[in-house]
Amino acid sequence: MPIAKNESGNKSALLILVFINYILGQATGGCAFCFWSLIIMVITVSSIKGGVGKSSVVLLLANNLASRGRKVLVIDTDLNNTVTVYYTMGIGRIGEICERQNISLAFSQGRIDGKNIIQSRKENVSIVPSSLRLLDQRSMENVDIKKVLRSAKGFNDIIIDTSPTYDSIVAGAWMAADLILSPVKFTEYNFNMSACLMSKMRSVTPEQAKKTYFLFNHWSEQYAKFPTSMQNLVLTMYRQNFDNLLSVTLPDTRFVDRYTNFDEKCNVHSLQPGCARLAKGINELINMIYDQNTVVEVF
Repeated sequence: MPIAKNESGNKSALLILVFINYILGQATGGCAFCFWSLIIMVITVSSIKGGVGKSSVVLLLANNLASRGRKVLVIDTDLNNTVTVYYTMGIGRIGEICERQNISLAFSQGRIDGKNIIQSRKENVSIVPSSLRLLDQRSMENVDIKKVLRSAKGFNDIIIDTSPTYDSIVAGAWMAADLILSPVKFTEYNFNMSACLMSKMRSVTPEQAKKTYFLFNHWSEQYAKFPTSMQNLVLTMYRQNFDNLLSVTLPDTRFVDRYTNFDEKCNVHSLQPGCARLAKGINELINMIYDQNTVVEVF
């Protein structure tokens, strides 16, 4: 995968797909993305610890990809349903709709289709809402959850938000993924939770550990200047124990709250430094994942 070219760790199967795409593109007159557009990319965003910005990363990724013209499906398996609220606020009688169309019902019927997909208020983004009934489905087999999460058709990208815990639904979301992103904050406790996540993953689905990358969220350029800052101390702990660290970082900024709660836009040209840095970071992250060099100025 393109990430694997730029970061340490093993190359994933998606790198092979990108190569095949290039070869077929050459054979079909240079239409490099004709074949690639048929492949659904599944990204799972997961962290055992809450409060690391997991759901905001899901929103930012999905909205940026949608602004590139890609059809995105967001699957909300997080009981906190932050992503569901964001994408459905303002839609009439949405409470009743989410009772009839949600991920719990998709698990019950064994697939994701039009019966549980809702067109969100954002162009090119659809969502499968979360449901409290997920509490009763944690005994499902991981492979069955994986099958359902990968069953949606007609999308370029599927992005899965997970609960900040470990259970069979989270494990199934790991298994379904082509790429797993785990946002982290700079605390020793977060480091311990990251170690726990990797330990669980290696025991349950070891092949997916090779597709997992830690994304440093809440990065501060100010603290980066001081070797003894908590940020640098924790960063050293990660570097000494993991080789799956992304070079892209997302800034520590209050703008994230305005983005998720007040629907303000990310803008690379914003006069608000936090907004501009966040837009730049998300563009860099997506370009790294998809091996592109595109800048979405506003999303």
